[in-house]
Amino acid sequence: MTTPFDTRRLHQDTCYVGRFAPSPSGPLHLGSLVAALGSYLRARQMNGKWLLRIEDIDPPREQAGADELIKEALIAHGLLWDEAVIYQRNSYERYEQALTWLRANGHCYFCQCTRKQRLANPKGQSCACAQLALNPQGCATVLRNTDAVHEIDDLALGRVSFDEQCTDDFILRRKDGLYAYQLAVVIDDIDSGVTEVVRGADILPATAYQLALYNLFKQPAPAYVHLPLVMGDNGQKLSKQNHAPALNNEHATDNLCAALETLGLRVPSYLNNALVPDILDFAVHNWSVALIADNGHAFDNRIDA
Repeated sequence: MTTPFDTRRLHQDTCYVGRFAPSPSGPLHLGSLVAALGSYLRARQMNGKWLLRIEDIDPPREQAGADELIKEALIAHGLLWDEAVIYQRNSYERYEQALTWLRANGHCYFCQCTRKQRLANPKGQSCACAQLALNPQGCATVLRNTDAVHEIDDLALGRVSFDEQCTDDFILRRKDGLYAYQLAVVIDDIDSGVTEVVRGADILPATAYQLALYNLFKQPAPAYVHLPLVMGDNGQKLSKQNHAPALNNEHATDNLCAALETLGLRVPSYLNNALVPDILDFAVHNWSVALIADNGHAFDNRIDA
């Protein structure tokens, strides 16, 4: 059976396609600016396209109007995307096509386990539901992770090995019917022709699951660059969940300088009073992935349950 992607890839004539893909659960903060800036700089350095995708597949966690706040912040910081904004809510039909293909080829099963039960299951082993013919009603759809990925070569962190948890089966559609992050991000990146994913190191463990899907779909995976995280005074990463303060768009140049310092590039004093375009021009010509320090201790598994 042909895969769902035989004729769908966009930008096949473009050498480089990057993207920034925030969730609309709140406004951007400094940590998200680091991810946006790193991906933007890579796209501009490679003379490629930089896409903006709003990952709005989890309505209970979304904040009304957050997508507009995100776009306003990006514009204020000079990070202008190249094409129409992509909203994941418009891709549900594509996600369902992929699930149908995976089920038809025996790659997934229905699971009634709770999150606690799934976490208690021996690592690398399917739960008992994998042997049952359960009704999909009230069940999650879970991938049989028979093609688990154990390591990758990250352009910033080098060779990265994943722990046993990343060989587990994982959820593609939740019990509440919402599509899971792992499935949606792979479908959208394939359809958009994304060639390189630049994002925070907190998402690194999820890469193992996403690469397993690329292998099953027989699609070329993008290159990966995982960036250092911005840590708060309490030692936790800045995040919307931890109530990180929103970016002040009136201080865009200061914000960009702080983000660049996290990325390993100090802005020289002669640019202290520079405008946003000047800061970005300096960064495009002087920043490189080689400047990134390994902040690999701050990982966060993004596993839907």
